[in-house]
Amino acid sequence: MIFQDPYASLDPRMTVGDIIGEAIDIHKLMGAKEREERIQYLLNRVGLNSEHASRYPHEFSGGQRQRIGIARALAVQPEFIICDEPISALDVSIQAQVVNMLEDLQSDLGLTYLFIAHDLSMVKHISNRVGVMYLGKLVELAESNELYTKPLHPYTQALLSAIPIPDPDESAKKKRIVLEGEIPSPIDPPPGCRFKNRCRYAKPICSEQEPVFKDMGGGHFVACHLY
Repeated sequence: MIFQDPYASLDPRMTVGDIIGEAIDIHKLMGAKEREERIQYLLNRVGLNSEHASRYPHEFSGGQRQRIGIARALAVQPEFIICDEPISALDVSIQAQVVNMLEDLQSDLGLTYLFIAHDLSMVKHISNRVGVMYLGKLVELAESNELYTKPLHPYTQALLSAIPIPDPDESAKKKRIVLEGEIPSPIDPPPGCRFKNRCRYAKPICSEQEPVFKDMGGGHFVACHLY
């Protein structure tokens, strides 16, 4: 797993080498010599130097610390990595570097990512399939291009309408969907559809029954009584 906060997720009392090598030690994956070689390889793989292994987290920038977190995630040679908002705490100039590195690692090592984020432009850039959640429930799931060009769920439509467009003329033409109503408590969600209080298409059935996650064809799933 790659965590959101690149500083809080690293033990300040451990060297970078020990942080990366901890999972190797716990799972008894290799001997001491192989361990050191693996740590040096991973540091180089994420754009750091082997001498960084003896330093502590506070000696690095935010982007470098996130690279350390990525190296730690790769230590046990995983096939699947959860990326929990891995770039949201970084400067915009650093975000592109980290995302490009993640894509290179995915291509070279055959990795699968579960990329959790609220930056919709970045989600479109990095994802093959996109799932949209509301109050802890998946409301839509589709291939990336399909979801961004043909959003079905009212919540997905509202989200995509909020993506900023750099062209002022095009931005002026774009219709923004503004959601109204109160967000229900995630601890005690209401019966039926969780989005009904803010949905402009809400019907009586939305308060009575929870919508079923339906396949609309081509692997495009949606949970909505409109379909």
